[in-house]
Amino acid sequence: MKALVVLALLTAAALAADDLTLADLQALEKQQAWTELLDKADRVKPAARTSDWTRLVRAAAAHVIEQIANDSADWRTAARLIEIVPAAEHRYSFLVGDKAYIDGKAKALARVASLCAREDIGGCGTYIEYLADGVTRFPKGTAREIALLLSEEQLPSLTVRFWALAADDDREVCQNGRLSRAVVNVLRGAGGDRAVPDAQRAAATCYADLEQVLVRELIAAKDASAYVKNACPVLKTHGAQTVLKKKKCP
Repeated sequence: MKALVVLALLTAAALAADDLTLADLQALEKQQAWTELLDKADRVKPAARTSDWTRLVRAAAAHVIEQIANDSADWRTAARLIEIVPAAEHRYSFLVGDKAYIDGKAKALARVASLCAREDIGGCGTYIEYLADGVTRFPKGTAREIALLLSEEQLPSLTVRFWALAADDDREVCQNGRLSRAVVNVLRGAGGDRAVPDAQRAAATCYADLEQVLVRELIAAKDASAYVKNACPVLKTHGAQTVLKKKKCP
C-alpha cells in the first residue's frame, strides 16, 4: 500500500512538473516559436486558460497559417506546417469558429493549390484536406483549382464540396464533366450522407447544364433508390414538372 501511495505521489509530481504557465507561453511568443506554442499550450492547467491564453493560441495558429500562405515558403516548409494544423484544431476547437483564422486558411489553400499545380506534387489532396475544414469561400478560382487537383487522386465524394464552391464562384465550371460525374456519383449514395448536401447544391447551381444527365439517371433509377431520395429535392424545384418527375418524385 505504501509503495502505491509513493508511486501516486511521484506520478502527480511528474505531471505537475510537466505543466506550463501562461508566462511560459508568453516566452514562446517572444521567441516567435509558434509551432512549439501550439504544441504545448494545452499543458497549461484549465483554470489558468484565461483570455490571454486564448489570444496566444489564436496568434500562434494565425502565424502558422500565414507562413503557409507566404510566397517565400517552399513546398517542404509548407507541408511541414500544414501537418500541424489538424492536431491544433483538434486541441483548440475554437480555432475553426474564428473568422480571421478561417480567412487565413483560405489564402493558405490558394497558395498550396498553386504550388501543387505548378510543381506537380503528388499527394496534395491530403494536405488540402488538412487545411480545408471550416473554409466555405476561397479567393476566386481557387475552389476550381482544388477540385481539379483532387479529381486526380480522390473519390468524387471528397471532391464534390469543392466543385460546389467552384460553381458558386464561376458558373462556367458547371460544364466540366468531372463536376457532373462527382454530383451523380454522390447522389447515387456512393459518398455517404455527409457529401449529399454539397452534391445537391452543385446540382441546383448547375441545373441548366446538368438537367439532362440528372433526368437520365432518374429514368434508370429504382423508385426506392438512394438516387431518387437524394436527387428529387433538386429535380422537384428546378425545371419543368414533367410526368416522370411527378411519378418518381411525389
